[in-house]
Amino acid sequence: MDLTKLTDDALSEHLNAVINEQERRARLARVPEQVAQMTAQYVADGGDKAAIIDALTAE
Repeated sequence: MDLTKLTDDALSEHLNAVINEQERRARLARVPEQVAQMTAQYVADGGDKAAIIDALTAE
């Protein structure tokens, strides 16, 4: 892709698309560990791990 040929609006749209994709990838990488940490805290506080599993598998 030749960025020099894009209009300012098209370049801004492309930049926004790139930033959105980077954020999406970061969330995908980060969320499983966050869920594991939150689950550990929940269980340590007396919560039932099965409730977390139910919440994660509910459609």
